Amino acid sequence: MAFGPQHRPPVLPAKAGSGFRPDIQGLRAIAVSAVILDHLFGWPAGGYIGVDVFFVISGYLITSLMLREHERTGTISWTGFYRRRIRRIVPASTVCVLVTVVAAYFLLEAVRFREVVGDALWSLLLASNWHLAVTESTRTPSPSPLIHIWSLSVEEQFYFVWPILLIAALGVTGRRRGIRTASTNGWLLTATVVIAALSFGWAVFETANNYWWAYLSTFSRAWELAVGAILSVTAAQLFRMPAGIRSCLFCLGLLAIGASLFVIPPSGFPAPWAALPVAGAASVIAAGTGGTTSFAWPLTNSASVYVGKISYSLYLWHLPVIVLLASVIQADTLEYFSWAIVGIVIASVASFHLVEDPVRSSTWFEPDKTLRDPRTRDRSKGRTAWYMLIGAWVVSILVLVMLVAGSPN
Repeated sequence: MAFGPQHRPPVLPAKAGSGFRPDIQGLRAIAVSAVILDHLFGWPAGGYIGVDVFFVISGYLITSLMLREHERTGTISWTGFYRRRIRRIVPASTVCVLVTVVAAYFLLEAVRFREVVGDALWSLLLASNWHLAVTESTRTPSPSPLIHIWSLSVEEQFYFVWPILLIAALGVTGRRRGIRTASTNGWLLTATVVIAALSFGWAVFETANNYWWAYLSTFSRAWELAVGAILSVTAAQLFRMPAGIRSCLFCLGLLAIGASLFVIPPSGFPAPWAALPVAGAASVIAAGTGGTTSFAWPLTNSASVYVGKISYSLYLWHLPVIVLLASVIQADTLEYFSWAIVGIVIASVASFHLVEDPVRSSTWFEPDKTLRDPRTRDRSKGRTAWYMLIGAWVVSILVLVMLVAGSPN
């Protein structure tokens, strides 16, 4: 992509990359539905590609958020970024993990319970993917209700370093607040493309040599998040896309995602075959950047938008319900499927409305100086929330460590 040396356009016009994107919520709905259907019914066989779609969405949205912050303030706050991530991710996932451990204690035999406790411990430490990779040969053949948390660990490990890399790329040209020139954009795009290319190359190599590690490795998955970041960096150009191309790109993107559910072979994943759903998700996001298309109704209708809105809670709770329910009701029966669907819906809706959304919308974890609302009387709210979170996290870790140490081999 060429940038004129004398041009100084901001990377995002006022409307680009910001505001509510119902099409992205609908894309989330497709992704989480594919994962749930695969885990519950074993169909479609490629339902696992929903995780790849989530990675692209996450890379796009998170990078857009950081770039807009840089435009406003001239910098990116690493601590501010993580305060937002913690508020968004940690409370709901911690509740899900701890409830699952308690339920597993009553429903599973000792060996499987010990395995669940180990999975829970590493989930809270945001290293579930590496734990699963290391313990592959020693795990029981029965599925763990927390095995799906690996994807959250991949995201958080990526975002541990991504803000630092982004700050470094933005700082190369030393631009003032609110101004990102063609040179700055070029640095950003180059850095992001290089990261994506290196990660994809490693993913191809590792997939051919160690499939399980490739599937779970942050290094083999980073390119999928980087593709979303590339979309964010090029949002200004996507914003000016002609309507006809926008519609074609949207339809091709949906077709690519749909095809991914059925045509991806058992080998060659995550690389190179994950490129198909990643390209599909990127196409849909690009098509909706700065405009809409009449073909977008499957994603923008109210039902799809709501499912996308609660997709994080759906993703968290679906596997614990599916796995633990199988210990009390015979799997693959109408009764099992019916109760599983009811359980997933109830747990997810309750999690979203009682935990995820209230915490995300709150001022929890904000430093005292940002609580400027005169109606906010308790100026220590941000600090108190931090103490509560850290205390609960430490206690949870200690309890899980003791359970692992005390469980029978």
